[in-house]
Amino acid sequence: MDQSVSAKSARGAHELRLSCREKGNLSGIEKVISSCETSLQLVSSCGGLTITGEKLKIVQFNAQTGALDFEGTVHSVKYSAPKQPLLKRLFK
Repeated sequence: MDQSVSAKSARGAHELRLSCREKGNLSGIEKVISSCETSLQLVSSCGGLTITGEKLKIVQFNAQTGALDFEGTVHSVKYSAPKQPLLKRLFK
């Protein structure tokens, strides 16, 4: 079963496509923070993104286009909101 999530923000488009919890394709990835067998920590155009699972591996990442392909068994996908600038938080 294929699942697809897409979002568009002011910074660009982001899309996540996951096939049978074993292969995934992402667009709108700005940066790879860390990668190990149990988690992928990324920054997308919609904020932080953490993928957890087993035997996770980045197959291909193109920083110019923001495309990332990965393999492994996915247990969870968690988004975190982008942080507001400090001045905006101080002067609410």
